[in-house]
Amino acid sequence: MKKGLFLHLSVLAILIAFISSCSKTTEYTNAIPADATSVVALNLKSLGEKAGIGDKENKEALQKLTDVLKNEMNAATFQQLETVLKDPNKAGIDLKSPVYLFNTPNMKAALVAKVSNEDDLENLLQVTEKEQISSAVAEGDGYRYATLSNQAILAFTPSALVMVSYSGEAQLENAKGQVSNLLKQTAEQSIANSEGFKKAMKKNGEINVFIALNELSNSYAQMMKQRLPNSENWEEMFLLGSLSFEKGEINFEAEWYTNNDELRKKLEQQAKATTRPIQNNLLKYFPQSSLALFSMGINGEEVFKYLQENEDFQKSISMKQFNDLKVFFDAFQNDITIGLINVTMQNAPAFLAYAEAKNSDVLKALYEKKNELGLQRGTDIIRLNENEYVYKSRKLNVFFGIKDKTFYATNDELLYKSIGKASDPSAAKAEYASEIKGKNMAFIINIESICSLPVVKMLAQFGGQQAASALSLCDNLTYLEVTGDIQKANFSLKMKNKEVNSLKQIVNFARQFAGM
Repeated sequence: MKKGLFLHLSVLAILIAFISSCSKTTEYTNAIPADATSVVALNLKSLGEKAGIGDKENKEALQKLTDVLKNEMNAATFQQLETVLKDPNKAGIDLKSPVYLFNTPNMKAALVAKVSNEDDLENLLQVTEKEQISSAVAEGDGYRYATLSNQAILAFTPSALVMVSYSGEAQLENAKGQVSNLLKQTAEQSIANSEGFKKAMKKNGEINVFIALNELSNSYAQMMKQRLPNSENWEEMFLLGSLSFEKGEINFEAEWYTNNDELRKKLEQQAKATTRPIQNNLLKYFPQSSLALFSMGINGEEVFKYLQENEDFQKSISMKQFNDLKVFFDAFQNDITIGLINVTMQNAPAFLAYAEAKNSDVLKALYEKKNELGLQRGTDIIRLNENEYVYKSRKLNVFFGIKDKTFYATNDELLYKSIGKASDPSAAKAEYASEIKGKNMAFIINIESICSLPVVKMLAQFGGQQAASALSLCDNLTYLEVTGDIQKANFSLKMKNKEVNSLKQIVNFARQFAGM
C-alpha cells in the first residue's frame, strides 16, 4: 500500500467534522434492508463539533497533513483533492446527514450515506483511482460504482451511496447484485419502516445503535434468553442504544425493545416484581475509596418464584434443596451491596458484602446442615458467636453473619472486626451516591482509586510507553458508573475535567500522544 494512502484517509476523516449544516432528507435510508440485524448511525457533524476539529490547533494539524499530501501526490491529483480540502461540500457526500453502518444475515458489513452531488463524488473517486485506492468508475444496474482493492464495492446514485464488502474477484458479481437490490428498495421494504429503528434513530447521541439480541455475544444473549417466558421470543428482542459525549463524561444509554406487546409486559412485570429501587441504606459501611461497588434492590421471594419457572433450574435441584433455597432467597429484601476494598497498601484487595435480611434463621439452618453441603476436604463452617460464622478453607476464610437484620460477608479479618461500623469518609458521600439512589441496579468502578494503587503505578513504570500512556489517560478519569432500572441502563464514564467536552479531551490526549 502506498504511503500516501494512510495520510489521504486521515485527511478525509478530519474533513468530516468541518460540515456545519444539517439535512432532513432521509430517503437514502431506504437502502438499509428490513432484515438488518444491527445498524449504527454516526452523527458526524456533532462528533466533529464536540471533538473541536474546527479549533485552531486542529486546523493546524490538518494543514500539516495537507502539506505532506502535497509532497506525496502529483500536482494534478492534489489540485482535485485541494478543492475538497477548501470546500468539503465538494466531496459529493452529504456528511451533514447520518452515515449508517449495518449488517444482515447475508452481508457482513455495509454502509449507506446520502449523496449531495453525484459529479463531485465522481471527481473525488478520480483522485482515489489515481492513488490506486479504487478502480475507475463503471456503470452498474441503475447505479455507478468503483471497487476498493477487491474488498468492497462503492455504488452510488444521485441520492444514495452504498458500500458493501466482499471477498475477492469471484464474489464481485454477487456484491453488485446485493447493491442493486439495496438501491431499488422502497421505504416499505427497508428498515426505515421499523418502529424500533425509528425509536433508536430519534435518540440524541452522536452514535445511535439498533441491534438484534442474537447479534450479541453468545453468553450475553443466553443470559437474556433465560429471562424470557418462551425461548422462541428472544429473536424478537432488540437493543436500542445511544452514545453521547458531554462535558466531563461519556454516556451510553441502552434499552430493550420489542414490538411483541405480550413479551414486553411480561418483562416489565418480572422486573418490577424481582427488583426494588436502591435506598443506599448500606453505602455507609463502605469507604469512599472502594475500588468497585455493586448495589441492587432485590425482592428475594419474587426472584425465587421466577427461578421456579426455569426448566434448567428445576432439573438441577432436588425437592429438599428446593425448600432450602426458598428459605435462603426469602430472607433477603431491599438493598444488597458488594464492594472491593483496598484494606492496606500491602495486602490484596478484599471483598465486603452487606444485605438487608428479614431474619437470621437462614444462617442457623445453613450451619445445622453443613454436613449435607458436600464441603470438600479441608473446608468447614465454624460458629464463632451467635449469628457469626466463618467458612474456612486452605486458601481463604470468609467471615459471615447477620447483625441487626443485616447480612454481612468478608474475606478480611480487619473488615470483619469492624462490621456494623460506618466508614469515614464513606461511599454515601461519594459523587455517585445520589446518582444510583432510586435505580434498581448500580455498578461503580473507581478508576481514580485503582490508578493510585502502588501495584498499578509499578506496572506502569515497568510496562513501557504504552503502559505509561494508559496510566496517563486513566489519570484524567474518576469512575465508571453503570446504572439500570426497569426499562433502561446507562453507562457513564466520568472525567476529572468537568468543563471541557469528553470527546475533545480524548482528541487532545491523542494529539499529545502523537506529538502533534
